[in-house]
Amino acid sequence: MLLILYVPIQAQAADAVCSNGECVYGYFGSKTSSNEILWADVIYHDDNFTRVKIQGSGEGALQWFDANGKLLGSSALAGFSDYNFPDGAKGFKIVASVGEFHALEAWTDNPNSFHIVFMGADSADSGCTGCELFNCPGWNQYMGKLDEIKSAIPPAPDWDQVAATFRDTIVPRLVTDMQTMLGTAPSPPAEPADLSGVDTGGIENQVPSIPDSGLDTSGFTKQNIENQAPEIPFRNDDSGGFDIVNPLDTLPSLPDKMPEPGNTDAGDWDAGHPQQPDQTMPIPKDQNGTPDTGNAPIPSQNNDTPPSPSDNGSNAPTPNQSDWQGTQYYKKHPDYPDGSGG
Repeated sequence: MLLILYVPIQAQAADAVCSNGECVYGYFGSKTSSNEILWADVIYHDDNFTRVKIQGSGEGALQWFDANGKLLGSSALAGFSDYNFPDGAKGFKIVASVGEFHALEAWTDNPNSFHIVFMGADSADSGCTGCELFNCPGWNQYMGKLDEIKSAIPPAPDWDQVAATFRDTIVPRLVTDMQTMLGTAPSPPAEPADLSGVDTGGIENQVPSIPDSGLDTSGFTKQNIENQAPEIPFRNDDSGGFDIVNPLDTLPSLPDKMPEPGNTDAGDWDAGHPQQPDQTMPIPKDQNGTPDTGNAPIPSQNNDTPPSPSDNGSNAPTPNQSDWQGTQYYKKHPDYPDGSGG
């Protein structure tokens, strides 16, 4: 189901058309907003603008304000610009001394309108925001389906008839079934007779007397309360309030030509967006001559022969040679206790 929420984000300007926090707004720029402040929250001024994109030409300035409408600062405008607002920027406006500047997109921390898309300068004099929305192809067919769904929903029951049926039919049958299943309660016992010979001490004769309060003859009436009550002072509402407008008069105007499947040309739908620059990347200029890099260094060369282990020409020692120091301590093989090795 299509849900469209009309959320006013500024009392004096045209209302935005919002859905799930995404809003489409009419023109907001130097043509109409020289004396207007666009608030992130028009009622309490407690939400902040965080970022805005502005396009135009000439000489102008972006100004931002606190919750009381006090100017916090400004920044010069030039061509297409993207600005991050400082902390506490509750609202902003666009002014131009030469030329014209207008907002393209803005972001807030208001969950009802965290992203706002503005119409271009050609919609500045239009009084309708999004009038072509309901002229899109298939709109009547779509709405006809909603009517079919509505017709298929059964009407609400007659609750008076339901209550009467429950009282006259269901409850008596329920009571009868309960008596059949559980039976009825026995009759209560008779009240016992008073005991004779009990000394009450004459308590039945001790009836207290209540003096007359005099309230019945006081003569105090409702008029006494109305005449003696203090008057409640009247306080004027200085917030200015807000206007409730016809929602159909606040929808943004859309391009006449709708998008076509397979066509990658955005056409009028891309109006107001920054274009990619046509400039090519710079390349270094050619240099005359060949740079002198000199002779690359090489490691020092020598004819030295790498060292090798000393070779004394001796044979490896064998066990039980007395001329080799320590061989007499070698452990003998169990098969050859004399150490001969076989």
